[in-house]
Amino acid sequence: MRRRPSPGAPRSHRDPSRTAVTSRGVETKTKVKPAAGPLILATDASIAAEHVSSGYIATSGHGGLHAHRYPRHLADPKARTAVGELRAVDCGLRAVLAAHPGQPVEVRVDSMAALHFLRNWHSGGTRMPDGYSTAARAQGGAPTLVKLCHRVQQAAPLLTFVHEKAHVGHPLNEVADSLAKLGLRTLRGDVPRGELPRLVALWTERTLADYRPARAD
Repeated sequence: MRRRPSPGAPRSHRDPSRTAVTSRGVETKTKVKPAAGPLILATDASIAAEHVSSGYIATSGHGGLHAHRYPRHLADPKARTAVGELRAVDCGLRAVLAAHPGQPVEVRVDSMAALHFLRNWHSGGTRMPDGYSTAARAQGGAPTLVKLCHRVQQAAPLLTFVHEKAHVGHPLNEVADSLAKLGLRTLRGDVPRGELPRLVALWTERTLADYRPARAD
């Protein structure tokens, strides 16, 4: 069994974590030593009354979260969970595909609603969650889920989407869930924003150091 690093241990295998703070929320990314085996990306989202937070962790060593106030006009309230889950996939896929172009990636989600849209896009469809606005955003850019749809279609031969049952002890899914909840706790003021780089890097590093594909799968 590998020895887990203490919270104050040197980051010998980590790239500097990055945190961006905006008027709407916060985003933190990290890159630590990867785990052995195939590329697997686990994602999750956590929803509160006015906020949504997405978390992800990948065996490539990438981990992160994106938490923000949810613009109510952008989608049907009933679709907020699916939108949050899909945004988590977007955050994780951007990191993994950029670092490992041309390599197969297995994406694990615990939301059947999100999985439905991902598989639809994977097969060439363009359906969006109910009420999701596809109009250009404030700076003229394409909406996040529209860009994700295109990314999935472009990388389709490399991507596999599978359902991961939540809260049954799968280590990657559990940490993705914890990262998403950490984002909400930060927006509520329960966790200082300055602590995010350390916590995201530490949780990602510990999980991947102990990860064993044969056991987890």
